[in-house]
Amino acid sequence: MFDLQRIKERSKLLRPIFVPLILYIGLLVFSSNWVEGNPDGPNNFWIALSPMLPGIFFGLGVVKAISRLDELERKIRLEGMAFSFMITLLLVVSFGLVEPLGFPRINSAYIAGVMVVLWLIGKLWAMRKYHEE
Repeated sequence: MFDLQRIKERSKLLRPIFVPLILYIGLLVFSSNWVEGNPDGPNNFWIALSPMLPGIFFGLGVVKAISRLDELERKIRLEGMAFSFMITLLLVVSFGLVEPLGFPRINSAYIAGVMVVLWLIGKLWAMRKYHEE
């Protein structure tokens, strides 16, 4: 039922991604709370941007992990990313067009979360498509 060898290989690919992701989330929570609690702090700019340092390593880890995948897995990830990019682009532009009509402004920090969820949906769709063949 479970292929232990495949699970070990996948965990090796994901290790360089998890540490920066955990640091990113921790710094994001810290910096958000800090800036909210100290609105006039002298270092708020740098504290607010502090999650981006592990975010860079997270991005590099994702690129490295994808480069180690076989062609089909890489194609599935690419199709998921293309799906995510296009739907996110359409959503952002749509919200930008209706904002002058009184719709609330969207916090841009949520866009990354939307992209990740849409990437997962696109990946699952592509996996289903290729595994049916």
